[in-house]
Amino acid sequence: MSLIRNAVHALAAFAAFGVFALPAAAQTAVYDPLTTSDVTRLLTGLGYEATVDAADEEHEGDYINSKFERISYWIHFTACDENSTDCEVIVFDAGFSYTDNKNRPALEKINEWNEYNLGKAGLDDKGDPYINLEVNIVGGVTHANMVDNISWWKNMLGEFTDFINWD
Repeated sequence: MSLIRNAVHALAAFAAFGVFALPAAAQTAVYDPLTTSDVTRLLTGLGYEATVDAADEEHEGDYINSKFERISYWIHFTACDENSTDCEVIVFDAGFSYTDNKNRPALEKINEWNEYNLGKAGLDDKGDPYINLEVNIVGGVTHANMVDNISWWKNMLGEFTDFINWD
């Protein structure tokens, strides 16, 4: 009887320490490194348009153009290796142009956003507002985490455009 009890305890210990792996289909997908193709597939899988532009003198790595309804944005890959392929950070980025200068938010308004909200906002050299969100992807990022980051970004953009009265 003690042999059976020991076997049951051993099986319980193995299970507790994760020795028995889940089937491959049940395991969480991890992107390591995360690529523009991965993010493009995620965005299009969520029903959004997404295109990739190659790195240029302004951008260290490749970047993705996309939009949520009326709001266009970019996802830049930064802190990349010499081939611009293995990157450490992605930056969600959006800028907002105003045709009427009176409607642009003042720096005090942008600072108010930065004090109480996620995402870094600022004013460009023309006085137009922008916002970005940096995401560390070192060591990989799960599919679920990227979907959540995209959701956070979408919500943040909606809140920011309401905050700055952009239409």
